[in-house]
Amino acid sequence: MMFPDAQRLVAQFLAPLPLDEFLDRTLNGAFIKVTAQGQPARTELLGPEPEATLAAAYELAPKLTFHSANPLGPPPSLESVADAADFRARIEQFHARNYSVRFPELRPLSAPLDELARALEVLLHQPVTTSAFWSRGGMRAPVHHDDHDLIVAQLRGEKRWYISKKPTELTNAWRGIPGAPQELGPHETVDVRPGDLLYLPRGTLHSVDSATPSLHLAVGFTPLTVREVLIAALDHLSDLDQGLRLTAGGRIGFQLKSGRYERLAATVADGAARLLSACRTEHFLGEALQRRSARAVGALAPLPMPGTAPALTLDTVLVQSDLAFCHLTANAEKIDFSYPGGHIYIHRGAQESLLYMVNTPRFTVRDIPGAADDSVRLSLAGRLVEIGYLRPEAAPP
Repeated sequence: MMFPDAQRLVAQFLAPLPLDEFLDRTLNGAFIKVTAQGQPARTELLGPEPEATLAAAYELAPKLTFHSANPLGPPPSLESVADAADFRARIEQFHARNYSVRFPELRPLSAPLDELARALEVLLHQPVTTSAFWSRGGMRAPVHHDDHDLIVAQLRGEKRWYISKKPTELTNAWRGIPGAPQELGPHETVDVRPGDLLYLPRGTLHSVDSATPSLHLAVGFTPLTVREVLIAALDHLSDLDQGLRLTAGGRIGFQLKSGRYERLAATVADGAARLLSACRTEHFLGEALQRRSARAVGALAPLPMPGTAPALTLDTVLVQSDLAFCHLTANAEKIDFSYPGGHIYIHRGAQESLLYMVNTPRFTVRDIPGAADDSVRLSLAGRLVEIGYLRPEAAPP
């Protein structure tokens, strides 16, 4: 997926909210509602019959979760679901007892949803998750918050959201010591209808009522935080500064028992000072973020790969796979070609050829410039086909 294609897909999804406004202001603010305004495509991100799509995905049964603030009994069992008919019957049992059912990991069920999630990953260099919440009328959700940002798209029915007016504390993903039950406090009431979007920053307290049978889609992610930038800087510096790789806590068990950390304090303060100095050095932070993105992109879910490698000739027409994208970094000798699912390390002498292949939507193997001979062209192209980044034009996506 080329960067302009990712911009276009996300912009279309968010419209009429401009993409720049979303990236530059919305992600640093409070919740926001985006009305449908002629956006029927949003309601079909799980296909024209999303309930049928979910009910057929009985392989998700072990991963389903559920919640309710007004249950009419204990939740049904999700064990030993036999088939799609059995799965649909279990869902109906949940609904009869006033539970909203959450379906995770939906990207394999819908190509448009998978493309939208990948487009967000191209822009954010962060993993994106998808889930759906299927409720019946009369269900109320407990007050809660999520540890990641959410874009909620209403697919079917109507819901009423109660969203706290208190600024979010931007909750970390890990859990601390549980506090008292959460109270919503002063809040705004927001009604959503099919095609409407809501953006909720992580940590935003909210609750939901389903006025009618209802289905909404939640796209989750965490934008790059200051903490992650600092970690990226520290990781990069630790590659350059062996002092940061020295053992510091060999006696950590004793120190935790005694409450005495003097042996660590000076070492940690010195390391923090070296990190501060490095961050003020020209190009250091940019190099750190490039390295971070290389790791982040490589850690994304792998691209679909061909079962058997297709035979290539110099006249084979190649195109980028629909979900492919990459991030390139390099040292003096090698290029790190990071793609969803891993890394390929390519000799720096192939730079011209590689840049052509990743920046050209459609080409023949013969067109690849910079290669010493045709065997090198075929080898480079074949490697990118093997990992699913490129595919012959005649082959299915």
